[in-house]
Amino acid sequence: MGKNTFGPGLYVAATPLGHLSDITERVREGLAACDQLYAEDTRRAQQLLSALGLSRPKSSIYSLHDHNESVMTGQVLAALESKQSVILISDAGTPAISDPGFQVVDAAWKQGFAVHPLPGPSAVIAALSVCGFARWPMSFWGFAPSKASARRQWLRRIKASTGLAVIFEAPHRAEESLTDCAELFGPQTPMLFGRELTKQHETIFRSTIAEIQLRVQTQNQIDPGSTKGEMVWVFDLGEKTAETQEAGAARQQLEQWASVLAPEMPAAAAAKCMVKMLGVSREDAYNAVLTAANLKERST
Repeated sequence: MGKNTFGPGLYVAATPLGHLSDITERVREGLAACDQLYAEDTRRAQQLLSALGLSRPKSSIYSLHDHNESVMTGQVLAALESKQSVILISDAGTPAISDPGFQVVDAAWKQGFAVHPLPGPSAVIAALSVCGFARWPMSFWGFAPSKASARRQWLRRIKASTGLAVIFEAPHRAEESLTDCAELFGPQTPMLFGRELTKQHETIFRSTIAEIQLRVQTQNQIDPGSTKGEMVWVFDLGEKTAETQEAGAARQQLEQWASVLAPEMPAAAAAKCMVKMLGVSREDAYNAVLTAANLKERST
């Protein structure tokens, strides 16, 4: 198809998560036709082009990743200003969703340039399609924080939501993160565990958090490499009544204030402040402060 198929603008293109055949014909055309290609890793981009039987000048392929996106955004805008077509890809899946690209897309919109999606593989949608949990709404939270204290606070925010929650997790934190999920969501919460979706060592199973914890622990003991690879987890958090949601929001506020005050003053003084500010019982305030202090200790 001719080059003029892709007029001036930014094209955000989804590439295969692992199985080359998942590439769409539209993305294939864009990779060949667009004036400039921006990739999270140019070496992987070259491998993808070769696998697809495509070739383009190396001078038209640029690196755009987490560490240089701010700088490269200006170059992309300059290309768009000169009426060029720019295609953006990540290492796998859809750019700007827990991958580089958000700044470029945002800047392109703000400068008035055309932005077009070239849809395709997405780990989030792939996991949702096979989870079988019929609850809405769905919320996507991206990668879990690496530090234990930050992750637990983040999970508390998720707990206050309803329906399905989708998160990404790194393999080396899987056991620790599952322990936190079991404690905060409840060990019997239904969960879909996905790893290396669409790839050779794809792993998908569905059960309760507790059962998946045990399975992951057992697999790690038998073969420490068995849980390598990016993970996507779907939790069925169920439906919450208005009263339950209100209580969850109040609890979240209590924990947030506790995390702020606990490092600054004695527990009794912090609890007294929270009683006055939030109208909670002294016992709840004091327990929240002690919990926040313990989490701070664990993370340092």
